[in-house]
Amino acid sequence: MKILDFSRIKKNIGNIGREILLHIERFRSEKTGKTIVMFPWQSEFGSSSSRERAYRIAVHLRLQGWRVIVVPHQLSLTQRRRILRMEKPDILLLQTSRHALNRPALYQAKSIVFDIDDADFENPAARQSVVDCCTGSSMVICGSTYISNFCRQYNNQTHVVWTGMENQHANYPLPSTRSNIVAWGTSNSLAYSAERAFIGRIAKILSNRMKFELWLYGASEHPDLLEFKSQMQDMGIQCKLIPPMSFMEYHKSLESCAVGLHPISLENSFSRGKSFGKLNSYIQRGVPIVTQRALDYPEFFIDGHSAMLVDSEEDWASRIEDLLKQPILRDSLASNAFSSFLQELDTPVVAKKVGGLLEKALINSKNIQSKTGQ
Repeated sequence: MKILDFSRIKKNIGNIGREILLHIERFRSEKTGKTIVMFPWQSEFGSSSSRERAYRIAVHLRLQGWRVIVVPHQLSLTQRRRILRMEKPDILLLQTSRHALNRPALYQAKSIVFDIDDADFENPAARQSVVDCCTGSSMVICGSTYISNFCRQYNNQTHVVWTGMENQHANYPLPSTRSNIVAWGTSNSLAYSAERAFIGRIAKILSNRMKFELWLYGASEHPDLLEFKSQMQDMGIQCKLIPPMSFMEYHKSLESCAVGLHPISLENSFSRGKSFGKLNSYIQRGVPIVTQRALDYPEFFIDGHSAMLVDSEEDWASRIEDLLKQPILRDSLASNAFSSFLQELDTPVVAKKVGGLLEKALINSKNIQSKTGQ
């Protein structure tokens, strides 16, 4: 007697419902001269990259005249292919290779664009899938220069578009009014052990000069983190371990912070692929930033004007001290960073850049079809 797999049945029923809702959305969507179907690797609330580089971009591409269909990540290969047959999009966008079904070889499409914003190729198990996505796509859009340098080896139509964020028009306390709270805003403070150790060394230098509180986000009660907290307290530093929270809760919490740290372990090849995700959150809540003079950051920030760009550990400690002791400087940096954000990283601006590249991919696709007589 065959035993029913109720979890599988439930999953299939859920996917049928998701596809029905998607078709209802399709029928309601205005038909335009250019259509794109997106395959995000996760849900809008399950991944910040899917939210910022697929779902939010989709909203603004529609305002640019695109017909955009965002396919739920749970849908099967059969369902995805059915949607493509019915929609016949000009462009299929695959948002990262982290989803097993985000592979160009699985689909027939006029033009496939691959979007990648993390250095997943540094993981040997994922490297080939990234290469396949690059070689099988007509264009690649990358979240940073480091990632683009890798992808360009396999696709000469490779471009950089930094990860943006929707302007939340937040009304928060001025940075100058905040207590001496230094924050490390990360999704997983346990995983980034080198950066955590680096922050510990900076905190030790700074603790000899002044009183401050250190907040570590994305923290658990893991023994390594509890040991770190104990070490900080032994140096007279009040250390707070903050567990993972919702996107809006995290942003609200940042409104208490006077300085935001963004250390990058340049020895860690995966970390070298980082872009502006966490920095966007700091900027949205008026948190003055201290980060490395490395990667793409000097192209966006002006040292001493919109952020503190630093090199040595001593420099890190000194610039944090400057910000904690000069409240007006905090206001100035936060304000200037936000002005730059509106010009470069606000979602409508980013979507315009993406839209321009998609237009280019569309033209290239039509030229190829014209030459081949398709």
